Amino acid sequence: MWRQTCVPPDRRASLIDRILKLATGARAAVALAALGFVGVPLFRASPYAAIKSLLGGASLPEETITSSERFGELLEVLGAAGRRLYLQFQVWDLLNPILIGVAGAMLIGWLLKRSRRANSNWRYVVLLPVAALCADLLENLVISIAVGAFPDLGALGNALPLVTAAKFGAVIATMVSVVLLALLWIRDRFSGARRPAT
Repeated sequence: MWRQTCVPPDRRASLIDRILKLATGARAAVALAALGFVGVPLFRASPYAAIKSLLGGASLPEETITSSERFGELLEVLGAAGRRLYLQFQVWDLLNPILIGVAGAMLIGWLLKRSRRANSNWRYVVLLPVAALCADLLENLVISIAVGAFPDLGALGNALPLVTAAKFGAVIATMVSVVLLALLWIRDRFSGARRPAT
């Protein structure tokens, strides 16, 4: 599943090489800081809280895997003004996937190099945050088009849970990869194990 990204197969290797070349501890730290100090305040300044209030605290479609029927119900509850606000939120939310994707790619790339696994099959895990970024942006697009097409959701309503599931899968796989690579690096460091330099 983690090989399914928005990157054509013939360009995956060069993308991996570029990410690994760019990934350093300093860049990973800057990307994580940007996520915390830019992404979080931006999200708080967005219409998110107002939309949640209109929905009585119910989860937004991007927060859980939502069926087409439930998606339609939520859009109905929002009303015309709430749907306009929800469209605005989709624009606000465009930066977060980019920040998360870049931070994940820099962190995994750096850990791959630190653990000396950048030339092994492990290198493909650096595509996971790219897949998460693509799926998240696609989710924003699907929601935006569906809101504009309401009440006729059609195929978009059925596509949303698949795109959201792909996003969650890629994000979870990214987090698991970060933990595993960090543990492998720590284990190798304390055991004195030597891997070929990259």
